[in-house]
Amino acid sequence: MIPARLIAAIVHGLAHVSLAMVIGGLVLDRFVVPAGARELGPVRLTLRRWITGALIVLAMTGLADLPVRAQAMSGAALSGVLDTIPQVIRGTHVGVVCIARVVVIALTLLLSLARGAALRTLCLVAALGVAVTTSLSSHAAEWGDVTATAGLDWVHAIAASVWAGGLIMLVAVLGRGQPRLPPPALGVIAGRFSRLAGACVVLVVATGLYNAWVQLGPIAKLWTTPYGRVLGLKVLAVAALVWLGALNRYDVVPWLGPARRSRGLGARLFVACRFAVLGSRRKSRTQAPTRLITYLTAETLLALIVFAFTAVLGEATPGRHVERIGRPSTHVTNKEVIRRSSESLLGGTVTPPPGDAAKGRLVFVKLRCFDCHAVNGESFPAPGSPGPDLSGVGRGRHPGYLLESIVNPNALVVDGPGFSDAAGASTMPDYRERLSVGELIDIVAYLKTLDAAREPTTR
Repeated sequence: MIPARLIAAIVHGLAHVSLAMVIGGLVLDRFVVPAGARELGPVRLTLRRWITGALIVLAMTGLADLPVRAQAMSGAALSGVLDTIPQVIRGTHVGVVCIARVVVIALTLLLSLARGAALRTLCLVAALGVAVTTSLSSHAAEWGDVTATAGLDWVHAIAASVWAGGLIMLVAVLGRGQPRLPPPALGVIAGRFSRLAGACVVLVVATGLYNAWVQLGPIAKLWTTPYGRVLGLKVLAVAALVWLGALNRYDVVPWLGPARRSRGLGARLFVACRFAVLGSRRKSRTQAPTRLITYLTAETLLALIVFAFTAVLGEATPGRHVERIGRPSTHVTNKEVIRRSSESLLGGTVTPPPGDAAKGRLVFVKLRCFDCHAVNGESFPAPGSPGPDLSGVGRGRHPGYLLESIVNPNALVVDGPGFSDAAGASTMPDYRERLSVGELIDIVAYLKTLDAAREPTTR
């Protein structure tokens, strides 16, 4: 049986690639391919066909995204996930975003069939709206929909789509048996796209650094967490992509036009670096079109690798989630925890109102609590990190203690592997900025339903 995480990564990876092809293709159509040039008619027609095809794939991933997310949030078997979809749509933010995404994709698909310039521009605007829904269902949305983090993630997605999606579409329309364009026309297209890609690289790097800072946490998480290691591989792939793009811009594109030498500080720095790495190379104007397609193809393959890493990161737990709060104030042994949990200050003075256990289970899954905690009787994936078994956490524990354990886990720390780290702090992540009051109440209600008598289920 294919793991649910792998299915989710494949669906979201295809969504990233197809959305990038749509945005990149529309930008090429509206701003890169010269308008009115008769010899470019076949290129523009092929480009529009690829855009429509990418939108069809994007629509399919949009439809698949809802059951994929419903399965992840409910933990139900794939055969029974359809029963949980209505609850996810009505009761979760992700469900609403998924429905909005499907609607905007459908609108974009209809607009892509238009020929008029105004409607094609409107199609691009609608595609940017699809990118909004991507950011609102990603890790960046955990701070809220209208936040700098979500906004910068959207800018990152658009810049990456124009750059990488444009590369894919250029290879699709120029490198698959199309009539060979004259070097001047090819030089105009390549030159315009190269300048646009350069601006996108600046935006991708700037917003990517910010996203890495907020999602990763301390720099040590780059090599001590799975999220950080995948992020490091993605950075290396992006660096290789930038290098190939620079080769194309400064070493190939100038030979497609009347000027054979690029001027400016950036060009001179690149020439110096290229000479240091590759040495002197003989060039020919007649070979420039072939070299352009070769470099574009290599860049496209690297772009697809970057999208694969992006999909994996979307399913991984960000490094910041292992942040700890404060220093422990009270330590107990495992044998004392039941008694102390009913006597803790918060447990004795605060009783949360009744919550919705079913919604609380969805919150439990959204936070990926099963990454560290086993729950007897549930179909969650096996924990990948040490943490206390929650199968009987609802028995004998005051609701206030459960609430305190979530918002201030260092108030009462159980000494032992899986409970505390080498410094004596709780291994429980800090969820104070990730939970609304309602979600906190609901997850406490769900935890109160857990007792050791529940029988394990099988998939």
